[in-house]
Amino acid sequence: MTHPRSGTLIVKTDIALDVMLRDQLRYLDSTELAPVRVASDDTGRLGRVRAREGVDSHVISLEREPSPIADLRGLVQLIALMRRLRPYRVVYGTPKATLLAGLAARICRVPVRIQVLHCLRLETTSGLFRRFLLMTERLALALSTHTVAVSHGLRSRLAELGVDVARVDVIGKGSVVGVDGQRARRIGEDAALRREQRRALGVRPDELVVGFVGRVTRDKGIEELVRAVAALRDEGLPLRLALIGPDEGTDALDADVRGLLGRPWVTSTGNLTDPAEVFAAFDVFCLPSHREGLPTVVLEAWATGIPVVVTDCTGIRDLVVDGQTGVVVPTGDHRALAAGLRGVLGDEALGARLRAAGRDEVEQHFDRTGVWERCAQYFLDARPR
Repeated sequence: MTHPRSGTLIVKTDIALDVMLRDQLRYLDSTELAPVRVASDDTGRLGRVRAREGVDSHVISLEREPSPIADLRGLVQLIALMRRLRPYRVVYGTPKATLLAGLAARICRVPVRIQVLHCLRLETTSGLFRRFLLMTERLALALSTHTVAVSHGLRSRLAELGVDVARVDVIGKGSVVGVDGQRARRIGEDAALRREQRRALGVRPDELVVGFVGRVTRDKGIEELVRAVAALRDEGLPLRLALIGPDEGTDALDADVRGLLGRPWVTSTGNLTDPAEVFAAFDVFCLPSHREGLPTVVLEAWATGIPVVVTDCTGIRDLVVDGQTGVVVPTGDHRALAAGLRGVLGDEALGARLRAAGRDEVEQHFDRTGVWERCAQYFLDARPR
């Protein structure tokens, strides 16, 4: 006799589990969603996730780039895992996890299959590859009983691309993770921590820090950011650029940008396990991305009390209000980006208004306690279709 289906299986990369779902997995496991189990690749983080969150973990093949052999192996592993665990619901995010877990869950007849749509990779592609990615988005929607877009802008963009969004939901004002507003406020108000973090970044006493947190790659607008900061330094502004995050393509950047990345005024830390404290070192946070879903790093900057300068790409333009909660400039324009940074750094009154409004926005809509509760309730209310 087979045992009844129960609990929740979450399929993501181990980096996403470790960073995006920090503490949230333990919370979800304390609700009626329990038992919560996770399945992911293991780049060295899965053991930490298991110990910290207290949830069962299972290793599967889950490579970021297309790999037919590895993908088939991952699919077979997921089918075997779901047949053994018999979860009532499966939740998956990231493109690769979505396709493999969605297909495995459909094959195993999991009643509730929830896709969390974080962004649209196709927005920075073209030609046949763009059409292929659009096809995979439609396939992911077809495999899922429910899809949660992390922002209203992301859902709207899907509709603009001709995708049926009737079964695509947005929880509250967006986000499925939120931020720890109380911790971020403490970080932003800790003068000793600010001095410590600035020393770690090699910041001189007279320097202002432009901070970036994310994947260091073209899609995140790194070329425009580096050129903007270089232009402002040429004007005489004592700026340091702090790039916090993994290198995922600097070799593919334009030659002039690669050269500037080696200058003494650029600090690159690589990936940090918990980057929240480094926000204390920033004077302004900049995310000049070409595509987003809903960037948690902007929420983190708001909660810490750091003014933000961002681009008007999908996932940001409906999150940040220009002149109220941040400065918004056209995507791909390094001159406009430089002007935005100059305006914030040179206008104390503007910076103060942006800091206050950003914190208010987090407290009202994106503090993690409320986001987690709304997310858990959505998962619980989801029914088979």
